Order: sequence, then C-alpha cells, then structure tokens
Amino acid sequence: MSTLRLALKADYDAGLLPRILDVYDLLPVELLLGGYGEQLPALHDGRADVALVPAPFDDRGLDSEPLITGPRVVALAASDPLAAHTHLQLSDLAGRRLPYGQPADSGEPTPPFPPHSPLDHSQIFNLIEVGSAVWFLPAWLAERFPRPGITYRPVEGLDPVTLTVAWPARSRSAAVAAFVDAAQQAARTVRSRKGQRS
Repeated sequence: MSTLRLALKADYDAGLLPRILDVYDLLPVELLLGGYGEQLPALHDGRADVALVPAPFDDRGLDSEPLITGPRVVALAASDPLAAHTHLQLSDLAGRRLPYGQPADSGEPTPPFPPHSPLDHSQIFNLIEVGSAVWFLPAWLAERFPRPGITYRPVEGLDPVTLTVAWPARSRSAAVAAFVDAAQQAARTVRSRKGQRS
C-alpha cells in the first residue's frame, strides 16, 4: 500500500480532516470525494481503505468508531414564517417537505443524506431558498454554508448526527489503524475545546 485512500463527501468531515491529516503521517492520503451514499460501496469493493461517514449506516462487514456527535438543525427559506422563531418543534414543520419528498414533520428517523441522492448541496440550498423544501443537516455543516436566503433553526426532538470513521472489518492494515487513531485524536481535541464528553 503506497497511499491510504479515504472516501468522504466534500464538506462532510465536521472540520476534522485538516486536523487528522496534521496528525497522520504514515502514508500519503488520497481523497476519494464522492456523492451522498458512495462511501460505503467504495469500502466494500476495495476502492477505499477508510471512510468518514455519518451514522447510522449499514455496518455489515465494516468496523467503525464514532468521532463527533452534534445537533442537526433545519434549513428553511429566510422568508418562511417559521424563520422568525428561535426554536421549532417537528410538528411546526407540518406541510413542508424534505428535498427527497418525505414530510418534514413525520418524526421518522432518516439518515442525514439518503443513499445515492442525485442532489448536491447547491441544488438543495436552491430548493430551500425558494421555499420548495426544508432540510435537516448537522449544525457543523450549516456553519459552513451561511446564505442570506436561508435560516437555520434548532428543532426539538430531532436526532443528532454522529460522524464516524469506518473501514472494512477484514482489514489488518497498520496504515488504516494509524488513520483511525489519528481521527480519534483529532476528534478528542475538538471535543475538549467544545467541552464535550468523549
């Protein structure tokens, strides 16, 4: 193994990637950037050695470690009457839909991103700005995308999201083990700065 291949969705690293790469120095890291839901197949078919993925996910054949857990918020059009509220309940979102068609107030646990979504961030944000959809996303992702036409609000009862590092259970690679250790070290540093428990 001459490089470590890391699969991830762009901007979906909770700000950890630069910190991980500062710690990890065993092998050069090749980034395999892909769309939503493409990281797990890359692990299973051998294109990637390790991945950063949000939980929950189908972990059959994989090992994983949690890194960062944080709240999700709802993104809505700044013109939406709900944007005037500082906190929302799921029931407040009655009549609104997520970008993939599900009712926003169903309360059903849904992954942050459905597998193989054809929509990217910019397309989703366009739908939100014109009032066609709302979106649940991690607060740390919302911080990266301040937009004048979008308001982010906390929603009571919305499950948090956990970013994990995952790798094939069959892996015995020292490079993968070192990357996992580096990811955990970077996450501990971030959690300690935010006063979160390990």
